[in-house]
Amino acid sequence: MLKIWIEQIKNKPDHYGVDYWKYNISSNMLELSVQKEYLEQKDEFRKAVISIGKVLQALQHKLTDEGYQHHVQTFPNLDDSALIAAVRILSKSRVKNTSNCPENIVEDENLIPENLESFARANQLILHKVDSSDLKDVVIPAPDSNFNWYALCANTDNPFIWLRVGYWQEYMSCIENCLQKGLILVTDTTICSNRLILSSSVSNRFVQLLVGIPIEINA
Repeated sequence: MLKIWIEQIKNKPDHYGVDYWKYNISSNMLELSVQKEYLEQKDEFRKAVISIGKVLQALQHKLTDEGYQHHVQTFPNLDDSALIAAVRILSKSRVKNTSNCPENIVEDENLIPENLESFARANQLILHKVDSSDLKDVVIPAPDSNFNWYALCANTDNPFIWLRVGYWQEYMSCIENCLQKGLILVTDTTICSNRLILSSSVSNRFVQLLVGIPIEINA
C-alpha cells in the first residue's frame, strides 16, 4: 500500500522533485531521505527537503482519506542529515473520506487567500502581500497587473522551515486541483540567488516562495 502510493507520487517527477529523494519501506514504515549527492549543496539540499515536504503532505492526505491512523516523525536521527522523515502506519480506524478535496480545504474560491494564509500560520510561515513595485527586480512569469502577489516568508531559514514550505506548496496544489483555479507559483529557481531581494518589503524575513493569485479570486 505505502509502496503503491509512493510510486504513484513518483509518477509526477516534476511536481514532487523525485530526483532529489529516495525512499525505503520496511513493514509499516516509510523513510524518506535526500539523495547523497545533494547533501553538501545547500540550495539543492533545500530543494530536496521542500520536495520531501510535498511528498509528506500528499501521503498524509492519502492516509487520512483512507482512514489510517499514522505517525510522522521528521528528522528522526539528527546524526543522519539525509534522513528527513519516517511515516509509520498505526491502524485503520475510520471510514474513508469520500470528498475529492482534503478535509481542511474550504471549497470556496473567495477564501483561497485566507486558506493559504491560515495554513502558512499553522506551519510557522507568513504569507505577506507585496506591492507590485517591490517586484521590479524579480522575474515573474506573467504581468503583475493581473495578479495580487504574496511572499511566503519565515523568521528563520533552516531544514525544519523548508519542510513546512513543502507542506504549504502541496496544500496550494490541492486548492488548485479542488477548485480548478490556477495560481502562479514562482519557485525559488527564479529567486534562488537573491532570496533576500524582498527583505525590506517583508520586514527582513526570509522569502521562501512567491505566489500570484488572480485578482478576480481576491475580489
